[in-house]
This record gives sequence, structure tokens and C-alpha cells, in this order.
Amino acid sequence: MIILGTKAVQHDACFVLLRDGEPLFIYEQERFNRVKHGMSSDLSVLFDALEEHSITPDQIDLVTNCIDPARLGERKAQVRTFLRGRAADEMDAYLDWRLPTWRRSLLAAGFPEERVVDIRHHLCHAAGVYYASPFGDAAVLSVDGSGETETAMLAHGHGHDITVLRTTPHPQSLGHFYQAATFWLGWGFGEEGKTMALAGYGDPKRYRKQLDAFMLVDETGAFAFAPLEAREDNRYTSAELAADVFTRLFGPARRDGEPLRQLHQDVAAAVQAICEDVMLKSARFLKAETGSPNLLLTGGVALNSVANGLIMRSGIFDRIVVYPQAGDSGTALGGALYAHHRNAGAGGGRRWHMTHAYWGRRVDAENAAAAAAAYGQRGARSPDVVAAAADLLAAGRTVGWVQGRSEVGPRSLGNRSILGNPLVPGIKQRINDGIKHRENWRPFAPSVLREDLSTYFEADQDLPYMTVVAPLRAEWRQRLESVGHVDGTARVQTVTEQSNPRFYALLRAFKERTGVGVLLNTSFNDRGEPLVQTCEQALRLYTTSDMDALCIDDWLFTEKAPSPRTQPFAPYLDTFRRLPKARLLLLEGDAPMPHPMLAELRRDHPDLGRGRADTVAVEELAASYDAVVCYVDAPADHFIFDRGLYHSDLAETSRRIMSEARVPVHWVDSRGDVVPARDVLYVHHEDVRCPVPSSYAGRWS
Repeated sequence: MIILGTKAVQHDACFVLLRDGEPLFIYEQERFNRVKHGMSSDLSVLFDALEEHSITPDQIDLVTNCIDPARLGERKAQVRTFLRGRAADEMDAYLDWRLPTWRRSLLAAGFPEERVVDIRHHLCHAAGVYYASPFGDAAVLSVDGSGETETAMLAHGHGHDITVLRTTPHPQSLGHFYQAATFWLGWGFGEEGKTMALAGYGDPKRYRKQLDAFMLVDETGAFAFAPLEAREDNRYTSAELAADVFTRLFGPARRDGEPLRQLHQDVAAAVQAICEDVMLKSARFLKAETGSPNLLLTGGVALNSVANGLIMRSGIFDRIVVYPQAGDSGTALGGALYAHHRNAGAGGGRRWHMTHAYWGRRVDAENAAAAAAAYGQRGARSPDVVAAAADLLAAGRTVGWVQGRSEVGPRSLGNRSILGNPLVPGIKQRINDGIKHRENWRPFAPSVLREDLSTYFEADQDLPYMTVVAPLRAEWRQRLESVGHVDGTARVQTVTEQSNPRFYALLRAFKERTGVGVLLNTSFNDRGEPLVQTCEQALRLYTTSDMDALCIDDWLFTEKAPSPRTQPFAPYLDTFRRLPKARLLLLEGDAPMPHPMLAELRRDHPDLGRGRADTVAVEELAASYDAVVCYVDAPADHFIFDRGLYHSDLAETSRRIMSEARVPVHWVDSRGDVVPARDVLYVHHEDVRCPVPSSYAGRWS
């Protein structure tokens, strides 16, 4: 049986294909559209992946959707517990549009309705870790921003089944509370890791009482928001919580670029302490309810490696595991595994479990020479790239290390990594200032030989995914300060020969040269960029940064030729290549395309036409242009999730261009993602009569 798991459209989009219960691939949208967290309405990544693995869409037996629109009525009833009148009616209309949209996007792409299976969001989270584990008995704690009706689920995986023990209803949300603090601290979506890191510098007691008055936590870890008196129509979104809780208590939100003060550090510390309180008490509750020796953590909050480390050190469970796909992208795997085990039945067995994180696309090493030439670089195949890299690292050089299939999840785990010698003074600042362009107060992580873990760290269990912190042993804190945080902990990755033979060999070779089996390991990407996917992307950063050397499979680059500095990373440097090499017309609305984006578009299309969407002569287009590009001042996931945008004048004009002029239209979002308009502008239509075919149409046999 072939099952496709999807976390389709919107943030952290991901696609997973199982054949008889084992993954063929786990592809995260962000690696392909180059937009951090993969916010998009486009499903082309999915169809490209199927073609790559020689599978046609009609060969797929089931398609899982990680949101269950059947829970819409229950969500509306929840809304009426905290909203009244017009505000409640507006929320109902919003939910009527939003919750079914994930399913509609799959149907619009051609998947038969009878094959699409809707699965409860947090059940997808739970299944994604329980069925991926080797355990026949495990407690499961899933906490994030929100699913359909719940924001947390405590469950018991036993044998073939998952039993739900407790849920937390919307709008009470630890994920939204933590995200609200992140927004107030001046950061954006998905940057909660900065809040977690900043907390290490603060005093958690200074503002704890003020926040405890709002975030009520009992001894079992159950939590609830105290009623907000700021206004009656509060929907408890992260942005509203930032304004109505954090701004009210602590003053105006920090602006971008404003220095971090002790206030910010102490608020972050208090929020982190509340998070740890909820997670630790919930773990104790699960232990009492299940008696299991194993705990599996999942959901976006489970990426809080500091809280995870606290649970590990508490000794409540013999073993805790946090898989790399803990965030929402993991619901694609969870949905597929849940459907597989429901269809396999109790006698079907559990053949597969996750032993490594390398399920992404393989690097295109065959393109290394051509990509290098495009940047004026020359490399050579090395007869022993491991030894060469170990020599460079031992000598204090920084090395980009790209090999095999990419990791899933947000952490670099030895296949898309920038590596450094943790013993070299100043190595952390060199990488931050010259390569990563990020804040120096944020910690880097160590990769360590599994057999040496307890030598350097106060831990002795497999920690292969960099999702749990462990304290550095006192005698090593000074020598390994480049991979430790201010609180003396580190987000560890243990490496075995079985999980990653080449990276393990590199660690061994480095230890032979230095006596230490630890490397500084940070993600191979520039600030704001997802992990690199291709040779070209790796060479771009190598060439334009202070990285000393680059290894791509067996290719080694060490003699860097001078190269003009390119503009900072932006997704459109890659995504604009999807546009046709044809006569293009750019249409803009009230917001013009930003100048750097426009300059890049013109670089490949010097004869680019330019006009306004509200005055374009549709009937004359076909004679002068082969395709139209519309700049849309919104993220691409809004193309189908925002009712107003979907029915806007720009959308109607785009439909007219396709139906009357028969010219394809591409929408470019505010970050530079490119989406074929035909694929998104008819998702909510019952009948579609458009002469321009969808990009998916040709994929069906």
C-alpha cells in the first residue's frame, strides 16, 4: 500500500510517502521554495517528489490530511465560550473558510475525495512519534499552538493503539503564549528558539508572579488563561496576547534592532520557566497514568530543548525521545503512519521505526563542478575527504559539510552542516560574524561520538537529534565553551556509525588528531535561510562568506577564488528560476514589487513589461506577452487561506487573464515565492472552466 502524508499548504508544509509502512521520502517545503517554515499554497514540491520516485499520483492508495474539518462544529462551540455577537460571527465565517481549506487544496490538485483521509491534528503529532519509535509502550506529550479544537494532547501508546488521556481546549495554548513572548521580544514567526536562548541570561523569578496571574498551571500540568479584561472580543491569538498581556505588563514591545535589556532577558526567563513547569508536571501526570518507562515529546513546544533536558534529568522516565520532526511538518509523517497502522490492523506488525533523520533529497553532487564554475571556484574529488576535512578542522578551519540525503527537522545533523573545532578560541564569533550573520549570544551545538557522550556531558542515553540539552561536565565547560550556553548546557547530538557512517568517521578522525570527539555543528545556511538543498546553494554561501573549506560528498574546495559579493540571501534568488523564459509582464497593485526583487527579476528578463493590475487591457495581453507575473503583498499561504485576497480584484483580474487571454499567471508573494495562480485561485470553486491547465494536470496518468 502506498500512502501519502501531507501537511499541505500554510506553514511547515511537508510531504511524506510510505510504501508498506516505510518512508521513501520526507520532503519539507522550505528546502525547495527557500522560504523558512515553508509558508506556501503550492503543491508542486509534492508532484515533483512523486515523479522523482517514479510514482504517479493515481498509484497512491490514501492521502492523509493533518486537519479534520469534521471538528468545525466543536471549534465554533468553543469560540462561543469566549466571544460574543459580531466577533463570534466573524470567527465562525473565518473558520468556515479556513478549516476545510487543507482538504480542498488536495481535491483541487486532483486527488479523489474518497482517498483523502482527515486525521485529527494532535493525533497526527502523536502517531508521528509513537509509530516511528521502537517502543510497544510509551507516554506521548504533544503541545503546540493549536490544532482544530485543542492545543495539547496527552496520550498512551500501547501495542497497536494510541489512547487519548487528556487534551487542552482552544484557546488555552502554551504555544501561543510562548510565541506571544517571542513577538513582544521583537522576533517573528518560528523564532521561539531565540526566546529560549535569551532566557538563559535572565532571572526567572523577577516577573514570574505577574505571568502566573495570567497563565494558570495546576499540579498535573493542565493550564488555562485567566480572563482578559482588555476587550471582550479577544481571540487569544499570539499577536493579541503580545499586546494584551506582555505590553500591558512590561511596556511596549521591543522594536527590531533595539538593544536587548535586562527586562527582556528576565521576561524570557519567566516565560521559559512557565513552559518548563507545564512540561515537567505533564510528564509526571503521564507517568502516573501510564506507568510507561518511555516518554515521547512532540508538537512545536517539544522543540524547546531546554525543557526536554529538564525532563530527562528529572528521571521521571527511563528514556525520553524527541524526534526531529516534532514541529508541524511531522504531522505529515504522523498522518501517514496512523493511516498505515489503522489499515494494517493489529496483526500487521510494526516493521519500521526511525533510526536516523536523513529522509530529505540527496544532494546533487553530480552538479558540483558546474555549480563551482558558475561562482569562479575550482575543486577536486578527494580520495579521502574524511581525512582531509579532519585535518582542516584540527587546524582551526571552518568546513562546510554536505553529503547524502538531507536531515528532516530544523537541526543540522551532519549532512548539511557548518563545522568548527570547538577547542579554538573565538571560533564561535568567527562563524557568527563571517558566515551565519546571527547574534553572538545564541549558542551553537555539539556533535559528539556516542561512546564519548558521558565524558563531556552529564547524560548517558542516545540523543541523536539535537532536541535535548544536557549539562557540560564542569571540567570541560571552559574548553568547550564554544558549544555551550551561558547556563552550562548544550543541545547535544550523539553520532553512531550505524546512523551516519561518514559523519561518525569524521568525528573519529578529528578525535585522533585532537584527542576530543566533539565538533561544533551549526546548520549550513545563511541568516533567514533554510538548510541548503543543492550544490549551487552550498557554493553560494561558501563563496560569499568567510567559510574556509567546503566538502560536498567527495568534492573538496579549499582554494577560494575572489568573487563579487552577492546580495544577502533571499528566496527569490532561487524561486525566480521557475518563471518561464518568455515575454513577461509584471502587474502590481497598490504595493509595488520591492526594488531588490524587481532587480533580480529584470536580470533574467531584461525586456520585462510592467503595468498595473487595475488598468491592464486583458484582451491585448496574448499578442505581447507569454506569461504574467503578479506581485502580491502577502505571504503565499494567504493565497487560499485569506478569503479577502482570494476574492480580491487582483485575483479576479488574474482569473480573467487566464480564462480570456489564455495566458498563464504566476503570483509572487512578499518574500519572493512563486506560485502558479491557476493552482491556487480555483481551490474554493466548485466548477472550474479555465483553458490554462493547472501545473498538476499533466502529472496524472
